[in-house]
Amino acid sequence: MQTNKQISDEMFDMTKTINNVSRTGSLYGKLFAIKDMQMYLLKEENKIKANLKTLEESKEIEREDSK
Repeated sequence: MQTNKQISDEMFDMTKTINNVSRTGSLYGKLFAIKDMQMYLLKEENKIKANLKTLEESKEIEREDSK
């Protein structure tokens, strides 16, 4: 039969485990949110680069046409 101390120790360990699982889940949630934001920012960066490239190409065509 378990003593109150053993039961108390087991309950403390279980509480610690639940806390660790909760904290781990929270950290992974933050990590996934950051990764999602990185992907969004990379897509936006590529759109802006494409727009800049298009703008630069149109400037070059205008220069050639003005010659």
